[in-house]
Amino acid sequence: MQGTVIRQYRGHYYVAVGDRLIDCAISSRLRKELTYPEADPGSRRRRVQRVRRVQVVDPVAIGDRVEFEESDNNTGRINEVLPRRNKISRRASGTGRKEQILAANIDQVIPMVSTAEPDPDWSLLDRMLALGEWQGIPAVICLNKIDLTTEERAREAIALYEQIGYEIIYTSTVSNLGKASFQNLLQHRTSLLMGQSGVGKSSLLNWLQPGLKLRTGEISAATGEGRHTTTHTELIALEGGGLVGDIPGVKELRFWGIESHELPDLYIEFRPYLGQCRFRDCTHIHEPGCALKEAVSAEEIPLARYESYLRISQGR
Repeated sequence: MQGTVIRQYRGHYYVAVGDRLIDCAISSRLRKELTYPEADPGSRRRRVQRVRRVQVVDPVAIGDRVEFEESDNNTGRINEVLPRRNKISRRASGTGRKEQILAANIDQVIPMVSTAEPDPDWSLLDRMLALGEWQGIPAVICLNKIDLTTEERAREAIALYEQIGYEIIYTSTVSNLGKASFQNLLQHRTSLLMGQSGVGKSSLLNWLQPGLKLRTGEISAATGEGRHTTTHTELIALEGGGLVGDIPGVKELRFWGIESHELPDLYIEFRPYLGQCRFRDCTHIHEPGCALKEAVSAEEIPLARYESYLRISQGR
C-alpha cells in the first residue's frame, strides 16, 4: 500500500491513506546503505559487500510518500520511501555529521519572524529563505505579532525583504490582522511553517482553526526566547483544504548538502551579478574586480544581506 506520512513521534510514523491513519514502524533496511561488489549484474547473484548506517537522523519525514505493508489493529511497516520532489533539511545538532530531514514534498515554505518577544533573528530568516531557494520551493515571509508595535514600524523592519522580491504577510492573533490572507495562502497547498520558538507558529494555527488546540508557550523572562511546545513534527489538515507542517522551533539552521559555490545563487538579489566578476571562481569575499562587492558599494545590494552571506560562507 502507499500513503503519506503526516505525523512522526518517538519512532511512530502515522501514514494517511484516504480517511485512515496507519501507525507504522519502519523497516531496519531503511536505516542501512548496502554496497555491492562491482561486477556484471548478470554474472552472478548479487551479494552485499558492506552495510553502512545511512548518514541521516531519520530516513522518513513528514510529507514523504511511502510504501508500507499493513498488519493488524491499524498498524504497519514502512518498507520504502518513494522519490521526493524536494526536502527541507539541515545538519543535525551535535558533533556528528548527519542530515536531519524536517519535511518533504512541500509546495511552499513560510519562514516566520515576530516583531518582538522574541526579537527577529534576521540571520536565521536568511538561512530559511536560502533553504527554500536551494530546493526551488517558493517562500512567503510571515511577520507575526504586529500588535506589539505599529504597522508602520513593522513594515519598515522587514522592508528590505519586500524590496528584493519576497512576498510578506502581516499577522496578529490579537488584532486578527491578516487572518483571511493567511487562510487563502494555505489553501490547497502543502506548506511548512518555520521559525524560532516563540514566534507564534502554534498560536497562529489555533487562530486559523480553533479546534486544533495546539499547545502554546510563553517567552522566557530570563532569556527573551521562546520555550519549545511542539514536541513532534506533523502535517495538519486544514478545514479549508491544504496541509501545513508544524515542526519544533528552529534555533540554529546549519546547511546540509549545499556546496560553497552554490551559496551566492541562493540570495535572489545576487543573481544578476553572478558571472560578471573578473575571476571565474570568485568567492565574492576577497577578490578584486568582484561585481557583487561593487553592487554592495553602489547600494544595489543591501549591505545586511551581503554581511549575512559572509557569515554563512565563513561558517559562522
